[in-house]
Amino acid sequence: GRLNATATLAGSLSNPQARGEVTVLDATVNQEKVQSAQGSFSYNNARLNFSAESILSSDSDPLLIAGSIPYKLPFPDAIAPESNALNLDINVKDEGLALLNVLSRQQIAWVDGTGEVKVTIKGIFDQEKGRPTALIAQGSAIFNNATIAAVALPEPLTEASGNIEFNFDRIDVQELSGNFGGGRVTALGTIPISQPIRQENPLIVNIPELALNLKGRYSGSVKGNVVLTGAALSPVVSGQIELFEGRVPLPDQAAETASVGTIGGESNAGIPIEFDNLEITLGKDIEIRKAPILNFLARGMLTLDGSLDNLEPTGTIDLLRGQVNLFTTQFRLARGYENTATFRPNEGLDPYLDVRLVASVAEATQRRLPTGPQSAEIIDAPEIGFGTVQTVRVQARVEGQASQLADQIELTSTPARSEAEIVALLGGGFVDTLGRGDSTLGLANLAGSALLGNVSNTIGDALGLTEFRLFPTIITNDEERTSTLGLAAEAGIDISRNFSVSVLKELTTNQPFQYNLRYRVNENILLRGGTDFSGDSRAVIEYERRF
Repeated sequence: GRLNATATLAGSLSNPQARGEVTVLDATVNQEKVQSAQGSFSYNNARLNFSAESILSSDSDPLLIAGSIPYKLPFPDAIAPESNALNLDINVKDEGLALLNVLSRQQIAWVDGTGEVKVTIKGIFDQEKGRPTALIAQGSAIFNNATIAAVALPEPLTEASGNIEFNFDRIDVQELSGNFGGGRVTALGTIPISQPIRQENPLIVNIPELALNLKGRYSGSVKGNVVLTGAALSPVVSGQIELFEGRVPLPDQAAETASVGTIGGESNAGIPIEFDNLEITLGKDIEIRKAPILNFLARGMLTLDGSLDNLEPTGTIDLLRGQVNLFTTQFRLARGYENTATFRPNEGLDPYLDVRLVASVAEATQRRLPTGPQSAEIIDAPEIGFGTVQTVRVQARVEGQASQLADQIELTSTPARSEAEIVALLGGGFVDTLGRGDSTLGLANLAGSALLGNVSNTIGDALGLTEFRLFPTIITNDEERTSTLGLAAEAGIDISRNFSVSVLKELTTNQPFQYNLRYRVNENILLRGGTDFSGDSRAVIEYERRF
C-alpha cells in the first residue's frame, strides 16, 4: 500500500523521543485488502503510546485501537522502560469485525452478521521473547445471526449467536451457539486467558449428532462433548467424541508425515494444543479404507493424550470384517478370530496389528505325456495332457507394528505349500491362464477382481457367508462348438475347519444350481461331491503326495 508519515524527533541516544502520525492507503495485510489505516504515536522513556483507526471498506465500521507498549531500543546506552506493563483498548462492531480476517492471518473469517467487541487488555510484555505474558482482559463480545468461517472447519458456522465476557484473567462464555453440519453446536463455561487455573465450570462444547467432512481425514457422523481447560492461549482438550457411519481414509506415508501438527493444512506451531484423556469411540459402521487396496469395518475406543506433534493414543480397535485387495486375489478377515489394532502411547500412530486374513485360490496341476515311442530332451511329437484343479486355502498372519507390515506377514496354506509356492499361487492365476492361451479369461479375472470384489464382499457380509464370489467363466456350447465369456456366482459356508458347503450358478445361462460338498480328511486326501439334482451328480476322492 501507500504509506504517509510525519514525525518529530528529539531527545538523546539514551532516551530518544518521537511524535508523529501515520496514514496507510490501499494496503494489503495477510492477503486481505484494507482501505485505510491512520493513527498517531509518541515514544518517550522507552514506551510507545499509540492510537489507530482502520477501515476495511467504505461501508464498514472502523476498528479503534489504543495502547501503550514498553520497548527498549537496541542501543547500548538506551534506557529501559520504568515498567513492562502492557495496555491495549480495542473497539470494533458489525462490518468492522471483518478485520478479524487480518488479525487472525485468515484463520478466522467474519462473513456477515451483527456484533460488537469492546475489550481492554493488560499484561506484561516480555521484550526478550517478543510476546506478552500474564494477560488479563475486561470487556465483552456480543454477536447475533453471524456467519463465521475458520480454516480448521470444513464449512462455516452459521446463524451463530454469542455473549462472551472478558473478566480479567479469564474468558466467560455465557452463550455461544451456531449451526454446523446439520446440528446446532453450543458452548458454555469459563477458560483462563493465559495462566491455567482450575475452573469449577470449564468451557464445554456440546456437539449433537451432525455430519462432519474433514477432507482426507474423516467423513461421516459425529457427536459428543469436548471439555477445554488449560488456557485460551494453550488449551487442553478432553471429553468424549463418538464417530459413526463414516469413513476414515488412510493417507500415504508422505502425506501423513507432512500433516503432523497441522489442522486444515495450516501450521499450528503457535497454538500449543494438548490432549488429556480425550476418548474417541469408533461406533457403528466406521470404515477404515485405502482404496482400492484395503477396507475394514472397525469398532473400539482410543484415549488420546499428548500434543499435536506427539500424539499418544491408547486403546484397541477391533477389525470386525473387511478385505485386502491384491487385484488377482482378495484376502478377507478370518471369521472367529479377534483381529485387532492396538495403540500404545510410546508408539504414536503406529499400531500393533494382530490380524488373520484368508483367501481361496485355485491350484491347477497339468502334466503332459508324449505320444511318440522315443523320449527326448526336446519333444517334437504331439502331446496329450491331464491334470487336476483344487482349492488351496491361504492364511496370512500379521503380528507386529503397522510400519513394518512388509516384514511381519507370514503365509501358510491348507493343504500345506511353501511360502514361495503360495506367492506364486496368489499372483499366478492370471499368468497361468495366459500361458495356456486363455488370455480372455485371464484378463476378465484380473478386471473382475478389481470391479466385482467390493460387490462380492458386501453381499457376502450381508448374508453372513464365509465366501461369496462373482467371477467370469468360459461357457462352452458343445452343439455349436463355441465358447463365450459368462458370469458365475458361488456362495460358501464353512461348517468346520475341514468341511464346507457351497452353491454355484452360472448367471448368464439357464443351467441349474450346482450344490457342492468339500471335506479334507488330511493333507493328502480330499473328498468332493456335487449335484444339480437334474441328473448330473459327481463324487471325487483326491489323493496327493508331494515329493
